[in-house]
Amino acid sequence: MIAKCTLVVVYFTTLFVLTRFLEFVGVFDRGLHCSEPHSNTQVLNTEQLHKVLDHRGISYRYVIERPELMSLINGSGNL
Repeated sequence: MIAKCTLVVVYFTTLFVLTRFLEFVGVFDRGLHCSEPHSNTQVLNTEQLHKVLDHRGISYRYVIERPELMSLINGSGNL
């Protein structure tokens, strides 16, 4: 009984570690391609667009509408 429980725990631990490793590899792989243009700004909400513009040092002081924010991001380079 103890051996079976141990095997189940080892199985789930291995599965957890493997999924975390694959998730890390996926994030790392996407990070390597950061020079590619990001064409999917439409899924970002307004707060996320503001954060991207803040990170790039671009002022959006008088920009209110979302399409204008997206054009600022697209005009400033890659995401």
